[in-house]
Amino acid sequence: MPGYQSSASKAEDNRSSAYTLLGVGGIGFIADILVFCNVIPLYQNGGINRYLVCGVMGVMFLLFIVFGFVSLQDSKRFLVKAKSESSLKSEIVRWCAENLSAEGIDSLLASGEEALETLPDEEKYYRRTEKIKAMIVDKFMNLDEAFVDDFVDDYYQELYEDNVTHSR
Repeated sequence: MPGYQSSASKAEDNRSSAYTLLGVGGIGFIADILVFCNVIPLYQNGGINRYLVCGVMGVMFLLFIVFGFVSLQDSKRFLVKAKSESSLKSEIVRWCAENLSAEGIDSLLASGEEALETLPDEEKYYRRTEKIKAMIVDKFMNLDEAFVDDFVDDYYQELYEDNVTHSR
């Protein structure tokens, strides 16, 4: 399963693709017209080859231009989505800072049968991240699962790995 990609990152990818497609399509279409008008004498004898090649290449370069504009519009759509995603993420960060702490999560996970300290680090990681994820999903409805997973991984690093008292 591929990892989560933010809308801001998608917008940047689409924008760079759009510029590339528009540049290659525009330059190629102009070069195709110059070859067709025999300004660039590529086909000395003329004939059907020039019409066939220039026609196919012209259509291809026009498609590049069309796809470039589509990609540019997608980039704008992802920028709008990125703004709402950013505000949602800052709201989740604010809520987590107020309601989640390393000690609080560990106390919720502690059971009478087994102490959390006796578990291997991997098991601690999975239990903690599942608890954090469950609490976030409980508070914020209808979140994208990949978004939550990415957020929880980052937040876990902040809570446990950067915290000297809870490091391995």
